[in-house]
Amino acid sequence: MSKNLALETHAPAYLSVHDIHAYYGESYIVQGVSFNVHEGEILALLGRNGAGKTSTLRTIARLDNPELVKGEIWLDHKNLHAMKSYEAATNGIALVPEDRRIIPGLSVEENIQLAQIAEPIGWGLDRIYDLFLD
Repeated sequence: MSKNLALETHAPAYLSVHDIHAYYGESYIVQGVSFNVHEGEILALLGRNGAGKTSTLRTIARLDNPELVKGEIWLDHKNLHAMKSYEAATNGIALVPEDRRIIPGLSVEENIQLAQIAEPIGWGLDRIYDLFLD
């Protein structure tokens, strides 16, 4: 069993979501979600249909709906909860739509290259590739 080095070294979280609450109109959709992701970790958000996974991710990505009414979202010590979606995207948080919009006939790498946003706004290919190292 591998050990979580981030927890052992008490490293600060790269992404920290603390007690977020969000609404679609008057519907209370995201209720008190909190988690931390340290650099090098991968987090999976699992649940049945309608459980709020996409709404939670939309809230973190700072999209207009659902509306964040309480809580904090931090990315690499930057306050995302006060940002607009384009500002969050500039800082590295964006939502990939469920339909994925990949171009058939191209490899995964070719699709990533087409979608890449040049640094300093986005991540360079080297940093993206580093996400997939063993």
